[in-house]
Amino acid sequence: MSYKALYRTYRPTTFEEVAGQKHIVQTLKNALKENKIAHAYLFCGPRGTGKTTMARLFAKALNCDEGLGNQCNKCENCLAINEGTHPDVIEIDAASNRGIDDIRDLIDRVRYAPIKGGYKVYIIDEVHMLTTEAFNALLKTLEEPPSNVVFILATTEPYKLMPTILSRCQRYDFMKVSNNDLYQKLKYICEKENISADDKAINLIISLSDGGVRDALSMLDQAIAYSGNILKENHINEIFGLSSTEEKIKLFKAIKDNNILQINKLLDEFINKGIDVRRLTQDLLDILKDLLIAKNSNDENLLKILKSDEVSQLDFTNKEINEMIDILLTAMTQYRFVSSANSLFEVTLLKLASLNPKEDKKEEPQEIKAVKIEPSINKVVEQKQVVKQETSEFSFHDVGKAINFNLDDILNIMVQANKLERQNILNAWNDLTTISTNPHLNKFVYILKQCFPRVVSKEAIILESTYLNVVEKTNFVENQEGFRYVIKLLTKRDYLIICLSHEKFLESVKKFTELQHSKNLPAPKPISLNIHSKQENKGE
Repeated sequence: MSYKALYRTYRPTTFEEVAGQKHIVQTLKNALKENKIAHAYLFCGPRGTGKTTMARLFAKALNCDEGLGNQCNKCENCLAINEGTHPDVIEIDAASNRGIDDIRDLIDRVRYAPIKGGYKVYIIDEVHMLTTEAFNALLKTLEEPPSNVVFILATTEPYKLMPTILSRCQRYDFMKVSNNDLYQKLKYICEKENISADDKAINLIISLSDGGVRDALSMLDQAIAYSGNILKENHINEIFGLSSTEEKIKLFKAIKDNNILQINKLLDEFINKGIDVRRLTQDLLDILKDLLIAKNSNDENLLKILKSDEVSQLDFTNKEINEMIDILLTAMTQYRFVSSANSLFEVTLLKLASLNPKEDKKEEPQEIKAVKIEPSINKVVEQKQVVKQETSEFSFHDVGKAINFNLDDILNIMVQANKLERQNILNAWNDLTTISTNPHLNKFVYILKQCFPRVVSKEAIILESTYLNVVEKTNFVENQEGFRYVIKLLTKRDYLIICLSHEKFLESVKKFTELQHSKNLPAPKPISLNIHSKQENKGE
């Protein structure tokens, strides 16, 4: 006999075996007990949550030889329904039988009495796929079918159904199955199949299934085929391209230490393994959630991912945890807008690391550290002679004149982008905090920390920010010298600086990509923007 998938082998045969959906089970059982059978039901909810299974169970309860509401699984009717061969239980896939002719054929058959059981049950799966004409043809029959006919419509997208269809059905909303119910189901199946599965492996499958029983059983099936009778966490990681908790803890340690080299190394390992960075981002959020719980509760039973010894390895404050959660949540919302999820994830990791700037390792009194900024400023001024005024002459402007640049200017900078220059800027970005205490520069530093370097050439930097007021203030002519001065303190280089909103940056990247594919990128030319220093303005 050919192999039968787990989700088919362990499909519930009674209401009691259904994982979750207790509210629906109880309502249907009560309706059967009171003999209050509706003529049309709508089962809607996420995939793999038991809609079709519940429809078959209800059909069985209507036709069991032991009486209404029973599911003996021994009588001829129950066995035929289990095998899918009962002549009075008709399942229709609306995705492939969606036209008006299919529905007319169904309507013609509705008039005939049941052959074997007490009720004819029509189960129409993915009913939202029916055409408008098919829906209209079904309306009258759905409203007033023969007394011994029951329609059960199943769909994952109820909002696509016509209001006239919805008004004719009793609606039951299926929920994602709880982690506890899924755990009990998977544990039971592993025991029946003589599979030794550790809890971490099962919990990983549950996490990946996102509340879907069928998805969970399909993944368990695949995992057993890969690992044999012993199923461990690393098997799930290998099959589905996941990172282990140990690897994620290493990543958080590197972020805590602001170890850019280690972060890049771990990122390369993740990418080489084919790990989905979107999934990894969610995993990092789950770990941070556990850390918050551990910080504010002594109950280890509340932890989903981490153990107590793993919590102790991650020494973050509540403020740091909340800031990291905000950054990761922002990344989750931006993944669908970017062409390279890996690049966005890299940027996100660098943002996380920038929350913990490198500290000076020399054990010196704090007051000695605090006075290091001014000598370094003077040294840059002496060496470069580009910015001639003292820092006390810089003042931050909340209003001003916008720098005049257009898409051609942005594309010109992109054409001249230099990876080495960008890496130097990224390294310097993490040191912004070291000059944030300077009273003449702290506003410039604060604004720069709300931005991220996206494109860097030898002459200019294109920043990106999700905050429109930050974009506006960065692009004021009056603030340009202050921003350039801060960057020069960190890099010993002078750059033009412009800032784009997230939307404008994506538009620019899209245009650049189109030109690149059509081999019509503009030739590099000197970068010249309408930016004037205060001295130049005074002299005009």
